[in-house]
Amino acid sequence: MPHQLLDIVARAATSTDIFSLADISSVRNWDYSLPTLTKDKRFTERKPWTSSSSFKTAFDERYPILKEIKLDHLALMGGAVLSLLTDAFTSKDLDFFVVTDQPTLSDEAAATFSHDRVKQFIHDVYTFMSTSNDELKKLQEEKQKTKPAFKIDAKKFYQLELFRVRRVLNVYTVDVPTLRAEDWSASEILSVQLITSPYATLPDLVRHADLSITGIAYFNGNVHFTELSKFSFENLCFVVDGATFSSTYVDRVIKYFDRGFDVLLPYLDVSKVRTHNFAFGVDEVIDLPQLTVVVNDIKGHKVCVTEIKKPKLVDGEASAKESSSKFDGYDRAGASNSMHAGAIIHCNIVSLINGTYDAFIVDGEGANYAKAFRDRPYITERMLINSYETVKNDLYTNSTLNLSKLVKYFTVLKPSALLDRVVGSYVAAKEAEGRAASAMFDKSFDAHVERVVEELVAEQVAIAKLKIVELEKLTLPTKTVESRRGVAPSPEVFFGKYYKAL
Repeated sequence: MPHQLLDIVARAATSTDIFSLADISSVRNWDYSLPTLTKDKRFTERKPWTSSSSFKTAFDERYPILKEIKLDHLALMGGAVLSLLTDAFTSKDLDFFVVTDQPTLSDEAAATFSHDRVKQFIHDVYTFMSTSNDELKKLQEEKQKTKPAFKIDAKKFYQLELFRVRRVLNVYTVDVPTLRAEDWSASEILSVQLITSPYATLPDLVRHADLSITGIAYFNGNVHFTELSKFSFENLCFVVDGATFSSTYVDRVIKYFDRGFDVLLPYLDVSKVRTHNFAFGVDEVIDLPQLTVVVNDIKGHKVCVTEIKKPKLVDGEASAKESSSKFDGYDRAGASNSMHAGAIIHCNIVSLINGTYDAFIVDGEGANYAKAFRDRPYITERMLINSYETVKNDLYTNSTLNLSKLVKYFTVLKPSALLDRVVGSYVAAKEAEGRAASAMFDKSFDAHVERVVEELVAEQVAIAKLKIVELEKLTLPTKTVESRRGVAPSPEVFFGKYYKAL
């Protein structure tokens, strides 16, 4: 018999209903009538919110700099909102999305509106900090006219040199230096991620949440829920029905379970789970195709979990996929912000020589933050020469050849031809001379590798210089990251042998 919750899940993809904090039930009403992954004696606290005004106060206290910045048409969504609502965990960054509130805009006009809104936000944040510093400097100068020794505490100034903007595809990640606390020697960095994919209305946005517990948005001074995210927040849980899947979905399921939120698995056949070992105080395993669930007890539909992790096979498949993909998701885009300037240059050079322009990282720092608004990064001949000098020095050290770096930085030849030129040709020549294998790799091999690498560097830099010229002639449209919300083959595939039709 269909469950009422499944009706809510079915409506989630098309519903335009939005709820507020005033609509949230003060009590939890989930009765474990469907299989639920939880932890024994776990109880995650939930603050007794009754209005958005109290949430706004908490938001302003946690992020005081944003109190001074206009947030119209920007919706904060996901972990940062949930973190404030529950205090169960601390979110490391803020994810803002653009809501045009103009359903009649053309796709092109909406995209332009969205990019302009994000750029304005970044400009407003930097301008506020810069203006604040200027006013303090002016005050200090005025005071010093009568009190030469007067000096304003350095902690009251924003460290503008730490302001950084990175763009991958259409995701901007901004490092915002906050004012230093009394016991801090450096500014704490607030990481803000802004995605320029435009949404015509708020319901359009929140429907795209991959986990129902994250389908909560702070927009125009109010907290908004979908029908499903309202249920999830009231009961501190989320539904995994096998109908949603993406490259990061399993990781996020595990992350939010570990943060204190139960997982509802409506199509899990609990009767198929082994329970024999429980009598001996030993865990059992539910080996779903995409999740490995270690359980220590089952009470009706309440599945007490020791640990949830990814199957080894899934880990291997994910690694293979990620190693060959571009920055095609929010998490990968955000990862670019942890890269130092040299690493970004290397990343862009590799993208240039391989023609994978979608993987470019466009960056700007301090007063030059607007460089991140360009459609392509700066790549100069000097960068090429210095970067390949570094590669050359790291490619062959202590008689060890770094093969992954060789094929990564040298596209002048196919990998098989590269290996032949660096190693194979030398080995063949020594074999022809009758040299024993044990005596091949001596100082003469070191000299051979050094000479060949010098030649390869010269050839690759020459090719890269031509590609820089070609790049400047190209129009590079900004592509969008893939939405976290994807589509799984079917619940039957997701649940595998544990699937139970309802």
